[in-house]
Amino acid sequence: MDYPLANTYGVRSELFLQSADDYHRQRHRTNKKLNKLRRELKIITKDTKNYKDKEKITQIVAENYDMEPLFGDVLLYLVERDLLYAQETRLLLDVHSLKPKEKFLVSKYKKALQNAKHLLEVIKNETDDLKTLEILTYTAIIEGSIAITKKKYDISLYAFSIAKCAIHFLYNYQKLPETITKEFYYEIADGIIDPALKVSASSEKLNFTDLTELAKSQIFNIELIPYLYKAVKIIESHNATYVTPTSENNIDLLKEVKWGSYSAQLTSDDLSLAIMKINEELKNIDDKNTSSFDSPLISYQDAITLHTQEMERNSSNDEESNNQEQYIILTYLKYNYLLLRIRRDNTIMKDLDAQIVENQNSKKKLSTQKIIELLKDYLKINEGIAVSLVEINDLPGIANDDELVNLLNTVGVYFKVKNQQKLSQAYLISHQYKEALALIVNSSKLLQSCKEFNVELEGNLPTNKDLEKLKVEIEDEKSRLYTLTTYFNEINKEQSSFGSKYISDDISKFPKLSPSELLKHVYPLKFDFQPVNVKPVLFDIAYNYIDADTNDEDEINNNSNVVSHEVETSGNVDNEEDKKKSGFFGLFGR
Repeated sequence: MDYPLANTYGVRSELFLQSADDYHRQRHRTNKKLNKLRRELKIITKDTKNYKDKEKITQIVAENYDMEPLFGDVLLYLVERDLLYAQETRLLLDVHSLKPKEKFLVSKYKKALQNAKHLLEVIKNETDDLKTLEILTYTAIIEGSIAITKKKYDISLYAFSIAKCAIHFLYNYQKLPETITKEFYYEIADGIIDPALKVSASSEKLNFTDLTELAKSQIFNIELIPYLYKAVKIIESHNATYVTPTSENNIDLLKEVKWGSYSAQLTSDDLSLAIMKINEELKNIDDKNTSSFDSPLISYQDAITLHTQEMERNSSNDEESNNQEQYIILTYLKYNYLLLRIRRDNTIMKDLDAQIVENQNSKKKLSTQKIIELLKDYLKINEGIAVSLVEINDLPGIANDDELVNLLNTVGVYFKVKNQQKLSQAYLISHQYKEALALIVNSSKLLQSCKEFNVELEGNLPTNKDLEKLKVEIEDEKSRLYTLTTYFNEINKEQSSFGSKYISDDISKFPKLSPSELLKHVYPLKFDFQPVNVKPVLFDIAYNYIDADTNDEDEINNNSNVVSHEVETSGNVDNEEDKKKSGFFGLFGR
């Protein structure tokens, strides 16, 4: 029960449940999970006659959950099964309304609420606040659904207000596995909570143009459902802005963002809080620690998703000027996200580069294969940076800013040269000097035509000093590789001039070399043994038979006579042996 809402509403979202039959099938799937858990925990009651007296689910207590969290899953799936049944019934009522069905619907909600309260009692010792908050949110939705069914709109307004604030908080603070997306949080808000809030607010004659502010103003009516106020306390302990109305909020929300020569007003408090959260997380980044980039990168992704969804919801109502500002905000978020991703990748490349340099200076050398693998990893990360730069150049408004275009081009050249530099090292390790030299010469040309940085970039992104340092490295490598290429090229020419590496292999040719070089090529002093391929013996024999002249018919006839004679002889011998062996196991004759 690590992620209660993901295991319930998240699963529903993945299955795209729409019809009553869909909910019916999902209810049976949930029931199978429940029965499997009950068998595993040995809490199945076989005595159906005295079921109420002997059933074990109502006897689950906090101590059971503390020892085995699966007891919490049992209660969670009981609640989910009843809610699925209730939703299935509601969809059937939309087609044909019946009083008995309406009563059945209320009974299922009540049963789900009973099990949800039992679950809250069982997890009272839970140390994970976010898990408890998810259960409270789940219960608040049930409370609100019952209240709307009974037309008690003040209670439903309070319950769904708690759920609204909790869902927004969980979207930004709950850390889900990579296999689970956070989209279902907003599907809960858009599909369940917001419509219920509008109905409740309309019945209570309240303004519901801003549902988030409405929810914040309603969550302090503790007397309506006292036990749900624990959700507000959990949120306050992490970030009080999610439950504090804007007029009473001591923290000044971010009202405007600037990107280049553009600026845009922030009309969404949620987006403003998300950007403020990012700004706080950016302060904790360590350019030498790759993991320090994870949290702000995730926050950027969440903010982009949040803003994109708000744009989709408001696309029909927005004016052209407001719509343009929304695109400026989206470009601002994507640009900074991609730039931060480049910083993260650059940190990874520097770590790999440090390993390669450390190997060159250490006594215990890494194998050539290991160095090649490090270089491959480096090149893969560098390709990721190239992709990020392409995505930045494709953003709206980039092409109109000449200074920014020049800046991005210089960054692109820098990382392209770094890519070619490492690729050249790989060729050098493989003794392919011409290829290595060609890459370095091309890198030198790129750097010569490259403009300097006109703006100082933040973090570990390249600067003019890094650019100058790279130019020096490339020129040094170019001169070194030129020497190596020339040297080995001359040796190859010398070897090809007299055909063999050693004079002893061909004494008819005498190369024009200096005495010292001539002595090196007289005879090999170190032998390099190599295996010699041998033809299979069976093939040799078969070939001899195939190649024999067998066209003489007499010879063929003679051979056939010999063969037939041999067959007859062998047949007679066999008959004699059979006669000898006849009788009881060959011991007695006939």
